[in-house]
Amino acid sequence: YHHTKTEKFLVVKGQALFRFRHLISGELVEFEVDGKNPQVVDTIPGWSHDVTNMGTEELVVMLWANEVFDPIEPDTIQSLI
Repeated sequence: YHHTKTEKFLVVKGQALFRFRHLISGELVEFEVDGKNPQVVDTIPGWSHDVTNMGTEELVVMLWANEVFDPIEPDTIQSLI
């Protein structure tokens, strides 16, 4: 999850399951996305997120972030969904 970073994901090949869990309430939201019907999936601060390949072929996902990764102060915290 991130404290400040927002991200956008686009599956361009394969099938993916996106899972999001709110850090405070624990609410869980899931989206299944297929590269044959592209759609952008957004993440926002305060929600942990996970992307899982659900198909038999390679999964290719494009990612956009609103800030450049800073290795000195990374805004990426590992969490279990």
